[in-house]
Amino acid sequence: MGYIEFYENVNSIGEKVKNLIDDRKDILIVSNSSCDGIISASLLIKAIWKLGGKATARFLSRFNGDTFSDLKKEDHEFYVFTDLGSGLTEHFNKLFSNGWIILDHKNINFTEIATDDNNSILNPWKYDIDGNKEITSGGISYLLAKNLDKKFSDLSPLSIVSALGEYQDVGEKRSLVGLNNEILEDSKKNGLIQTDIDLLLSFNELLPIHESIANTYIPYLYGLTSNSEKCLDLLKKTNITLKKDGRLKTIYDINQEEKFLILETIKNHLSSQIESNIDNLENILIGYTYVLPAEEYGSHLYDARRFSELLNSCALSSKTGLGMSICLGERSDFLEEAERDVQQFNKSSQKLISKILREKWRIFDKGLCLFINADGIIEPDYVGYLSRLLSSHYQFMNKVIIIKTAIDENYSKYFFSSLLKGSIDVEQMTKELSDSVEGISVTFNNTDGHIIIPPAQENSLMSIILKQIKKISK
Repeated sequence: MGYIEFYENVNSIGEKVKNLIDDRKDILIVSNSSCDGIISASLLIKAIWKLGGKATARFLSRFNGDTFSDLKKEDHEFYVFTDLGSGLTEHFNKLFSNGWIILDHKNINFTEIATDDNNSILNPWKYDIDGNKEITSGGISYLLAKNLDKKFSDLSPLSIVSALGEYQDVGEKRSLVGLNNEILEDSKKNGLIQTDIDLLLSFNELLPIHESIANTYIPYLYGLTSNSEKCLDLLKKTNITLKKDGRLKTIYDINQEEKFLILETIKNHLSSQIESNIDNLENILIGYTYVLPAEEYGSHLYDARRFSELLNSCALSSKTGLGMSICLGERSDFLEEAERDVQQFNKSSQKLISKILREKWRIFDKGLCLFINADGIIEPDYVGYLSRLLSSHYQFMNKVIIIKTAIDENYSKYFFSSLLKGSIDVEQMTKELSDSVEGISVTFNNTDGHIIIPPAQENSLMSIILKQIKKISK
C-alpha cells in the first residue's frame, strides 16, 4: 500500500463528486473549525462552484451525535465531511446511508478501513501514509479538486498554507515532506510559491528587524515576543548597522553573517532568562520560507505561515466565514478585518500566557511533564492553540504540556502538546488512556491530543498520565 493506491482512491472519490456535480445534487460540506478545515471546505466549494455544481459549507467547532442528526434533518442530498469524521463512520452509515464521504488526514482505526465497503473514506492512513506529517485535509481536498479538473492546480498554495497551519514542516530545515512536497512542486512549477532558507521571523520582508523579532510567536521568545523596545535594545548591543538610507533595516537588508549574529544574540538572551543553555534554536528559527508572490507584499497572505496564522485566528474567533471568503479570493475590507482580528488575537494570547506564567499556582512541573490549570481563563476551543504557544516557549520546549480547562460542570478538557521528537508518542499515550479511563473521549493529531473527561475520573486520569510519561521517558 502506498501513493499509487492513495491516488487511485482520489480518482475513485473524484468520480463520485463529478457525478454529484453533473446531476446538480445538493451537497453540504461539513468542516472542522480550524485553519485546515477552512481551507479544505474552501477548496471544494471553489472547485464545485466553478464546475457548475451546488454546494454550501458549514463549520463545526464542537460536535457530537446530535449535531449530525440535526444535519440529517436538513435533508441535503449528499454530505462531504472535511477535517473531521474519523471514528464516526458507523454513525454516518446509520444516518446518511451511502450519501457521504470523509476527507480527513487524522488517524483512522482498522475497523473503519475494513468496513469501508462504499469507498467513502479518503484518508492517507488507509495506505500507510502518515497523515500527521505528509498531508493535511486541505492537501487531500486540493488533490481531489485537481482530479476534478487540472486547472485547479492554481489552488495548490492553499494546501501549503494548511500544511504549515498543521505544523507539518517537519523535514530538514522545516521543509515539507511526502505528499505535501509533491503539492509544493505544483505551486513552484506554476510560479505560485517561492521558497528560500532564511531566519523565520515574522514579517521578514516588511518590519524593522526588532519589530520582526517582537512579532514572532512561534517559537515564543521569552522577554522578546511582544516587546519591541527590548528587541531594539538587544540589537543595539551588536555590531549590526540598523539603518539604511535613513530607514530601519529589515531582515531582507542584512547579510548571512549578520543574521547569524542575530540568532546568537537571541540565543544568549534566552539562556540568561531561563538560566539554561539554549540548544537547537537554529533548527526552529532557520528554515524554508514560503512566499505567495501573487499576494500583496507585506500582507498576512504574502507569507504562507502568516496566512495560516490568520486563518487560525478566524477559526478561534468564530469567524470561519471570513476565513473562507479570503480563501475564495475576497480581499479589501475582508482582509483588513481579518488582519485587525489576528493582531488582537495575538495580543490576547500574549496576555493569557503572561497571566499563566504570573499565577504560579496554575503550573505544576513534573519534570518531563508540565500541567497547567487554565480553568476560568481559557475557552476549551482555544486551549489547543495556547498549548502550542506554550510548548514553543523555550522554558517548556522539552516537556509535554498538559492544559486543563472546564467545558461545563459535567466535563473538563485536557490538551496534550509536545515538540519532543522521538521521545514521547502522544498518540500512543492517548490511545492507552482511552482504554484505561471510563467515560472519556480521546483524539489526537500530529504531536497533539486532547481528552474530554468527567470530573469524577480526573484523579484516575492524572495517575495514568504520570505512569505513561514515566514509562515512555525511560
